[in-house]
Amino acid sequence: MRQAVFDALANFEKPASAYDIAEEVSKRQGRRVAANSVYRILDLFVSSNLAMRVESANAYVANQHPGCLHDCIFLICDSCGQTTHLDDDKLSGGVREAAANAGFAATRPVIEVRGKCGDCS
Repeated sequence: MRQAVFDALANFEKPASAYDIAEEVSKRQGRRVAANSVYRILDLFVSSNLAMRVESANAYVANQHPGCLHDCIFLICDSCGQTTHLDDDKLSGGVREAAANAGFAATRPVIEVRGKCGDCS
C-alpha cells in the first residue's frame, strides 16, 4: 500500500490531497482505498522526508531529494496551483534566527509564498 501511495503521489504534477491520492490508488487497484489510510501513510512519508506537506493547501508533494534536509520554501501559484519547492538555507536560516531571537524554537519552519507563476502572470 505504501508503494502504491508513493507511486500515485509521485505522478501528480501538482500538490495532491489525501483524497486525490486515495482516488488514484483506488482506480489503479480496482478497490476503494480510504483517505484515512492514505493520511497515515503520508504522515510516515513526511516524517521520513519522502514527501513534503504544502500546509496552506493541505496537500503533498513527493520529495525529489529525500537525502537532503532543508526547511521547506514553496512558491504556490494561485491561478493554476503549480507549486515549486526551493532550498534556500540563508532565507530559512534567517527565519530560524528571527524565531530564536523572539524566544521561539522553530522545529519545522515552512515558508509559503502565494502569487502567480511565470506562465500565469
